[in-house]
Amino acid sequence: MGLMKKLAAVIGLALVAVSVANVEFGALMGLDPPQKLILAKMAEPGCNSEEIQRDLDSGDVNPCVTTPGVWDAPDLLLLIEGCVIFLSTLLRWPRKGRWAVRIRKLAIVTGLTLCGIALADSFDKLPGTSSEDLAVLLPFPAPAIAVQIGIFAAGIFLVRGPKYKIEQQKKTKEDKREFSHRELDLAYKRGGDLGSLAKTRKLKGADKYRTIGDLWGHQSLSQYEDAFEGGLRDDFQSTAGRTCHLCNGEGCNGCSNTGMVQ
Repeated sequence: MGLMKKLAAVIGLALVAVSVANVEFGALMGLDPPQKLILAKMAEPGCNSEEIQRDLDSGDVNPCVTTPGVWDAPDLLLLIEGCVIFLSTLLRWPRKGRWAVRIRKLAIVTGLTLCGIALADSFDKLPGTSSEDLAVLLPFPAPAIAVQIGIFAAGIFLVRGPKYKIEQQKKTKEDKREFSHRELDLAYKRGGDLGSLAKTRKLKGADKYRTIGDLWGHQSLSQYEDAFEGGLRDDFQSTAGRTCHLCNGEGCNGCSNTGMVQ
């Protein structure tokens, strides 16, 4: 797991812990008795522990806190966000194959949709709800412009994605592999000469010799062979043919007295 995934996992667990501690135990502020803090009102004046405790002691109702154990929409949203961020660090999205293509297409469509929604809302062309309504649901205070920027940034992230870089790397590896295969085919045709493949890296040991003949001559191995082994080597200058059908191999004008027909 990389550094970014570890950081995301810590952030996700922190969001889950904050939401549970706030709603179930009222532990975000040292109040007596414990109260659930409304996170969306944290930035408002009068939402500090001293003033809230003063209102509780006097029996007044403070708008920044409420009874613990009640899960509102912002609390559930914060809990879901933490779970999604944490679980996303454990998932391994497919990077090749049919499912990778499907997920990539879905991400592009979703990203373009989010970008369109953000732009339409910025020009007040979005019917129904708006970013101001979404800002109310957030578990922390945020202006409408921040919601628009967040939606647009999420859309750009989905459209961009990591797939282009992966495809380029895969294509480069395939090109190199295909080039190597072509060079090996040419090496067989040239009788073992590796051509440019022999120049791609510094040669060591037996790799310095392109053919068996080069290795044989450099090591002076011919002095160690006997008559039988010497007869196995051939310069491949001889020709092959079939027995002449006119003279049955005895020699005639038809085969130039060789007994063989090419």
